[in-house]
Amino acid sequence: MTGKGVLDTTLGFHIARASVVAYDAFEQHIGTPHGLRKVDFSLLMLVAEHSHLAPKVLAKMLSLTAPKLSMVLDRMQARGLIDRTPDPLDRRSVQVTLTAEGVRLARALEPVARRMEQGLKKRLSAADHARLIQLLSKLASPPG
Repeated sequence: MTGKGVLDTTLGFHIARASVVAYDAFEQHIGTPHGLRKVDFSLLMLVAEHSHLAPKVLAKMLSLTAPKLSMVLDRMQARGLIDRTPDPLDRRSVQVTLTAEGVRLARALEPVARRMEQGLKKRLSAADHARLIQLLSKLASPPG
């Protein structure tokens, strides 16, 4: 025995543990109070930031399959948070935009999300936080 168990050096194990902490913070600040899933919140904030996005682009940004994204869009449209409107450049395609209620909710949640993030960030130095974001982004990117 080397003194280290297999999980001590398993990236997935450590990501999963950190994910529990992040998930609990999300549920406390955003999920439970506003009835949003993490993917709903992420989509809401991405569309708020970009004003309109094609579903294909959203699927790639969120690492979702087209059927899974369609379910998320259906749920959010039923809540009155997003609209799917024809793309003015290609009427066969649609763009996802926020409704007035979606804009209102995104604006209300931005400071909540920033406070939540501050709670998580205080566990790390600024350099560690920046490096962790960089490494996780690299890990989540397609290989190659």
